[in-house]
Amino acid sequence: MSDVGELLFSTGTTELFGELVRGKGTVLVLHAHPDDEVFATGAATAFLARQGCRVVLRVATKGEAAEPGAATVREARRRRSRRFNQACRAIGLADWDQIAPGRWIDTGGTPAEDSLTSASVDDLADAIAPHVNNLAPKAILTVGSDGLTGHPDHILMHQAVTRAVGGTLPVYGASLGADDVTAGHQQLAAVLPGMRVGSDRMTGSARTDLLTLHAPPSAGAARRDALSCYGPGLGGLPLADLVRIYPGRGDSLLLRAVLDAIGSSTERYEPLPNA
Repeated sequence: MSDVGELLFSTGTTELFGELVRGKGTVLVLHAHPDDEVFATGAATAFLARQGCRVVLRVATKGEAAEPGAATVREARRRRSRRFNQACRAIGLADWDQIAPGRWIDTGGTPAEDSLTSASVDDLADAIAPHVNNLAPKAILTVGSDGLTGHPDHILMHQAVTRAVGGTLPVYGASLGADDVTAGHQQLAAVLPGMRVGSDRMTGSARTDLLTLHAPPSAGAARRDALSCYGPGLGGLPLADLVRIYPGRGDSLLLRAVLDAIGSSTERYEPLPNA
């Protein structure tokens, strides 16, 4: 078995990211918010980094909306930045920063002045393009056309990346199958009976051609370590214990349950036309 033999399409015959590993080039990861790099593409990032690729991350916001207990926006950014830095180190990223520092903020999907949700596809694509040109990556990782969770910022990111790249590079969009999301809900139903967790936007893709990434267990372990940077026990505690201390009942908890169902080393990718 080759050094990428554990990283396969679901067919078990075609290597996913095999050329990247052999070439050990730069991979650019593009996301809307801090924590997307773990939930969406954490296993691939951890594996590629450990195989010698230089994996670079750029996010559009500082994740302000994910820190509701912060008294000020400045404090929210400080808290999220600390978690973000720890998580990026945990999955082995070589470099991370904002796409356009200070330009867009995270408002949780609510349109507002300077929010990413209110940005145009063209403006975000124009901000992404210099990173693609300067870094000259061999491939790009982002989210699929449904934004993984249906979040409008995620969908915008997918559209902007696609426009910025214009078919010149392989782009892999992280997604989930509808069965994956159902399995996550089933995991949660066992520990939170009668409670609906997650947004109605997160339904999973109906596509039958999603590619399944089977990364080594070490990549899944790094991904879980990174998740715990964003919330105590988010990556490591058993789900039954986590729900007792984790305050959220949104998509983050549902995504964690999905990881329990399909495995933290597993990711699904939408085959984009240029991939």
